[in-house]
Amino acid sequence: MDRYIRNIYKGVYTVLVGMRITIRQFFEPNVTHQYPYEHDFEKKRNVREIPKGYRGQLYNRIEDCIGCKKCELICPVDCITITGDKLPKGEQLWDSMNVIHLKDGREIIGLIEGEDKKLNLDEEMTVTNITSRQGPQEVVDRLEQSGDESRTQTISGSEVSRVVTRNPVVFYLDQFDIDMSLCMYCGLCTEVCPTECLTMIDTLEGIEYSKFDRTDLIFNFDKQEMYGKDEAETEEAAD
Repeated sequence: MDRYIRNIYKGVYTVLVGMRITIRQFFEPNVTHQYPYEHDFEKKRNVREIPKGYRGQLYNRIEDCIGCKKCELICPVDCITITGDKLPKGEQLWDSMNVIHLKDGREIIGLIEGEDKKLNLDEEMTVTNITSRQGPQEVVDRLEQSGDESRTQTISGSEVSRVVTRNPVVFYLDQFDIDMSLCMYCGLCTEVCPTECLTMIDTLEGIEYSKFDRTDLIFNFDKQEMYGKDEAETEEAAD
């Protein structure tokens, strides 16, 4: 009988303890955010900085893509789709940008003055038309010399770890789609990219791209306007 009464007492006591904690929480400020509508959690101090090299959303700097399809072939889940037309032999549209990797871990994307395949690392090199790693990069930026001094930099060859040389763009890319709902974030596609134009965004933008519809996770990177094909087709139609 005593044991029965003790069990009842423990049961009531534990319920009251639990209710005390629950009732106390009624008077605490809300900690739940209506994601993805609210992003207040980003302002909290306990959010750690995203490390460089984080495997976030895939991004293609399409102006430097040469249409080699290495990324499409190596992808284990077939999340990359590329279609395009090759130019006649001997023709090219423009050259891809140089990617200069420095020994301190920094990267500079631009055009090295002179022949980039015959670099002498004992000498200084001048990089022009410097642009960002990820983001819009218009073709005109590389075809015309920029007058902005901030987009020109001279660096010592001793600071350079390695250089990605320029490659001719010989494809009209009609399609370059990446289905991030299929991506397994292995990073293999970025490793085989010869121009290093395909990267994974290592900022908050590379994490925050949730959608309500899966079809919205298919990102299109082709830019038909950079080929001037629309203008040519319009002229032909007018004739």
